Amino acid sequence: MAIAQEGSSGGGQGSSSQNAEGRSGQKSEGAPGQAEGSSGGAVGSSGGAPRVEKGDHDPFYDTVNVSGKNPGDVVKTQQAPYGRIFGGLDYKLPSTVQKIMYTSTTQTGEKVPVTGYVVEPTVAWKGKGPRPTVVVGRGTVGQGDQCAPSRNWPLDKQPDPITSQRAVALEGLYDWVFANQGVRVVVTDYVGMGTDGVHTYMNRLDQAHAMIDAARAARNVAKENGEQFGKVAFYGHSQGGGASAAAIEAVGEYAPDLEPAGAYASAPPADLDAVQRNIDGSDLVGAIGFTINGLLARYPELEADLEANLNEKGKAAIEDLKTMCTNEITEKYGHQKTSMWTKDGRSLDELLKSMPKARAAMEDQRIGKSKPAAPVMIVSGRHDLNVEYQQAKDLASKWCSKGSPVVYRDDYMAKIGDYNHFVQAISGAEFGIPFVLDRFNGVPVKGSCQIPDKPNPVGSAQGSAEGSANLSSVAIGSSRLGSS
Repeated sequence: MAIAQEGSSGGGQGSSSQNAEGRSGQKSEGAPGQAEGSSGGAVGSSGGAPRVEKGDHDPFYDTVNVSGKNPGDVVKTQQAPYGRIFGGLDYKLPSTVQKIMYTSTTQTGEKVPVTGYVVEPTVAWKGKGPRPTVVVGRGTVGQGDQCAPSRNWPLDKQPDPITSQRAVALEGLYDWVFANQGVRVVVTDYVGMGTDGVHTYMNRLDQAHAMIDAARAARNVAKENGEQFGKVAFYGHSQGGGASAAAIEAVGEYAPDLEPAGAYASAPPADLDAVQRNIDGSDLVGAIGFTINGLLARYPELEADLEANLNEKGKAAIEDLKTMCTNEITEKYGHQKTSMWTKDGRSLDELLKSMPKARAAMEDQRIGKSKPAAPVMIVSGRHDLNVEYQQAKDLASKWCSKGSPVVYRDDYMAKIGDYNHFVQAISGAEFGIPFVLDRFNGVPVKGSCQIPDKPNPVGSAQGSAEGSANLSSVAIGSSRLGSS
């Protein structure tokens, strides 16, 4: 199909502030029969008008008169400068990447535009078969449009993760390592982040479809450029780990046209009840608000019960979080208890459990009910204060019981307070990246379904030793993970 080409991006910086008309052409993303934000002023509502996001307006993200016929159709592209830091690492990378807007489907089957970007390697793929593609789902970056991966470093000369204080953007390093091995990389912004509607944070099917359709979009871009397209893998940490896990469960039925090789899921939130209990009172407690907003976008019938049980502070927090990035929620809401947000002092987890419709909606998001389409590696951190340790381990056991090859590892990092979850994005990559590369090359899976009953007090001995060695090798750019 024809793909709209936009001019070179400067990230929209310096342009006029976004107005309500800029994205009003996209159909609202509510459940069937009800538009999102239809009850003006209520909790989770936008008063019926398109939401005005923070930050400068970038016309690339406008969706007026933009539509695709099939999932994965690319409806808009734009070249974007590709930045780098840590210049001592000799990664062979392109100077630009291609931003994409592609078609995906929500859990209700509605077609929606989703944005992201594709990194086409400058080096040859030296493994088996045509050049493979890895779809990366980033960890929790926020719920506002300005938080989208395609709007942040390493694209568009945006400030680096340290300067911007959006440290999760460091996951852009995954792009570098894979692209340096000749693997095509596509990063999704997920549904509703960058484009119309509320970002449906941790919605199992929305995230799975966004990941899978990103692979289809990358295939369309590759064919448009005369490139080959081979196997596909999914990769992610935290929210991205959940998206990767959901994608490898759904891809067999949803996209039989793809050839999945495997998936890596670090700290996947497979059981939102367990995750909410764990995260309440932590630095990332605001992510519970992201979840509530995502649920309301797909289950508007929950609004009345929440409206009746949240106090004014809780209602204000849920609405406020809708347009915030992760660094902002840690600053404003970090270490609060959600019991401060309810009229009777119950936590939001306790409140949702008391609401039958909410329990059903949360259960819809549970990962592990279907058999993955390819081998999976799961890493879970016993000192993770954000994504609960046991529920990710249980996911590995569930998949193993279905006969799936699953390699499970405890994260090897010692206890470092609030930082274990964040650091696992890097420490786990020492296992996850080689696992994905091996799947592309058809290497037999080793150590499948060897899941310990209890974590070793000092972590996985094998994980600790190998992790320390691999951490130093990736830092200097090894032949496998670094420069070739």
